[in-house]
Amino acid sequence: MTTSTSPAPTTPAPQASPIAAVVQRLESSALSEEVASLVREALEGVDDSEAAVIRGVYLKSITVEGFRGIGEAATLHIPSGPGLTVVQGRNGSGKSSFAEGIEVALTGRNRRWEDEDGKNVQTAQQDGWRNLHHTGGHRLELELLASGRVRPLTLTRTWAGGASFAESEPAVLGLGPTPLPLSALGWAEELRSFRPILSYSELGQMMTAKPSRMYDRLATLLGLGALSEAGERLAAREQQLALSEKQAKAALPPLVSALTDVADERVQDAVTALQQRVPDRERIRSLIAGAPLADTTELARLRRTAALSGPDTDAVTEAVARLREAVATAEDVRHGDAGDALARADLLDRALQLRSQHPTDHTCPVCLSTDRLDDAWVAAAAAQADLLREEAAEARSAQQAVRDSADGLRALIRNRAADLPDHLHALWDEWVACRGIRAPHELAVAVEKQAAALADACRHVRQEAERRLAEQDEQWRGVVPQLASWLALADAVAETKPLLARVKKARAWLKEVQAELREARMRSIAETAQSIWQYLSQESNVALGDVTLKGSEAYTGRGVALNVTVDDVDASALGVVSQGELFSLALALFLPRAMAAQSPFDFIVIDDPVQSMDPRKVEGLARLLEEIARTHQVVVFSHDTRLPDALRFHRIKATILEVGRFRRSKVTVRSVDDPVKRELAAARAVARDNKVTAAILSEVLPGQCRLALEAALQESARRTLLGTGMGHLAIEERIGRARELTDLAALALFGEIRGKADVYREIGRRLGPDASNIVGLCNRGAHTTIPDTADAMAFISRVAAATEGLRSL
Repeated sequence: MTTSTSPAPTTPAPQASPIAAVVQRLESSALSEEVASLVREALEGVDDSEAAVIRGVYLKSITVEGFRGIGEAATLHIPSGPGLTVVQGRNGSGKSSFAEGIEVALTGRNRRWEDEDGKNVQTAQQDGWRNLHHTGGHRLELELLASGRVRPLTLTRTWAGGASFAESEPAVLGLGPTPLPLSALGWAEELRSFRPILSYSELGQMMTAKPSRMYDRLATLLGLGALSEAGERLAAREQQLALSEKQAKAALPPLVSALTDVADERVQDAVTALQQRVPDRERIRSLIAGAPLADTTELARLRRTAALSGPDTDAVTEAVARLREAVATAEDVRHGDAGDALARADLLDRALQLRSQHPTDHTCPVCLSTDRLDDAWVAAAAAQADLLREEAAEARSAQQAVRDSADGLRALIRNRAADLPDHLHALWDEWVACRGIRAPHELAVAVEKQAAALADACRHVRQEAERRLAEQDEQWRGVVPQLASWLALADAVAETKPLLARVKKARAWLKEVQAELREARMRSIAETAQSIWQYLSQESNVALGDVTLKGSEAYTGRGVALNVTVDDVDASALGVVSQGELFSLALALFLPRAMAAQSPFDFIVIDDPVQSMDPRKVEGLARLLEEIARTHQVVVFSHDTRLPDALRFHRIKATILEVGRFRRSKVTVRSVDDPVKRELAAARAVARDNKVTAAILSEVLPGQCRLALEAALQESARRTLLGTGMGHLAIEERIGRARELTDLAALALFGEIRGKADVYREIGRRLGPDASNIVGLCNRGAHTTIPDTADAMAFISRVAAATEGLRSL
């Protein structure tokens, strides 16, 4: 075996919890406590721990029946544990049916039939997935070995009669007393993130896929899905909080447009408030609540006009009636003139006073008649004076009643209001002019007439104003719900705006931290890809530089930057490399994912990687596979013989199996380079050599057969130790420390080193006494002469039988 000068590709180391990294950074960040609490809230409930899935998984065998190119059931046995297995066969041999059988058994899909988005595009192949020569059932059976489990797990996938390819029924045996669904393995996300199977068609798709697809395939390796989930939570919250703002902004233009032509001053006032750089919510609120408008507005004028009160016709009618009644009463007074009655009464009083001053003089001072002012006259004159005073008092009262009634009627006449409609000015002035009419009767007639006319005119004006107010109020009532709806949105915006700003800060901070972690973790992946490229870039002038992710998960322009240099000149990978180099780059990007420490799969299946590779790159691939096989089970399917040739030329340890197809899709698998069979074949060659003497044969043959037993026991020991939960590297180290054949047998039988007596006893119990004897003879090897070397071929047959039993321990 040659030693490669290229550095061994290292498995990307497991990363610490990203949630813990973010929490640690929060403690020293400059974020306010309000913003930091939003980040913590987004992280709550996000699970970044490893799920309870079946891990440390190797392939043991794949059985295919009635599927693709295989008719009756055929089984491909794969050596368990780290190591390289090459499955070769010509095109159409059924080789790819085994490879696709592994993929379909695990995933229920065949990526070869799909485009890069995972959509089924090759329906003809899907329709022909059943083997045409097989009339029995259609099934796949995948045997797996898992860490911590002594017995294999069996994954089956069957199709009922008439079922389509997508209608398969998977089941898992070995996890319990009854079959369980495929989900019991817990590999739904792992099969996507750490897909351990790569077909030739996928190799091409990896480099020609959309940049976002390449990004997604690599990003899953970084283990930052928990942070992406937290970021999505913050983004969803931001979107929810911003929704009211978007709705308010979106509702504003159509609302303004709908209100612009509404002839209502309240509406126009609202439009003005809405059109401000920052809409005046308080003004809208006050308008909805019915805030008073300025006195100068048309609406205020209409309201005053609607409240216009003209003459109180009932009061006028009553006042006119009182005036007319007072006038009539005054006209009915006998001495219509109170002043004349009082003058005559005064004259009589003076005569009576004169008579009282001259009681004996009865002469009238006016007519000088004697004996006129006698006692009888005095009595009559006094009575007449009293009567005249009563008439004067009655006349004064009637005249005062007329004056009071006229004044009361005039008091009903009000001056016109300042904002009285113009067409009422003259009529109102005529009513006011009635105050100047002195004659009571004329006053009554004029006031009654003008009051009726003015009241009727005011009623018509008031009714028109009320009608116009009703129209505008109806329009306003239609507008208020629209304004109230927008105001509710605007209030929600104002209420959530501070929180929205904090959420944006929290999201931006988390995005920045995630980008830093992504860059640091991607560095490890890039280093693994670069070490792999060194194997695959034999005699190439292209050097792979940094592999970086551009953008973020939510960015549609995300992609992968493959920086290469051609003869030390920077260039774009996809623009300068050949087809073979493209496939090599695809392998360099695929293998780090399949080798990730977080992956539960310790096997890697590659179908036809050699195509388009020149001989030097095939040699580099052989050395690369040798290095990876130290820690992983690598299974390569290929119709190209250059890879097995390169393995043999460089003496790289590998199991080479050959698939052959015969009539009616009968497929067989034979070992071309099985280590046990190889050593047995070498022993037979020694036995057949005529130049080898019996003495030499007795010395050499047991040692050669011992190598065959060692190969068989190493296989069983790996399986037994894996069942104890031991890690793969520890298993190889434990096997490497086994110095004697019985030590290997003890590991295979018990999982630990025990005494030889226990080993021989257990082998005899399980496989029979001859197997125990053979192990003992070969363990002593050249130190003990074998008594039956005369029949060397019989001895080798006994060893072959023992290896078969030991391999099945």
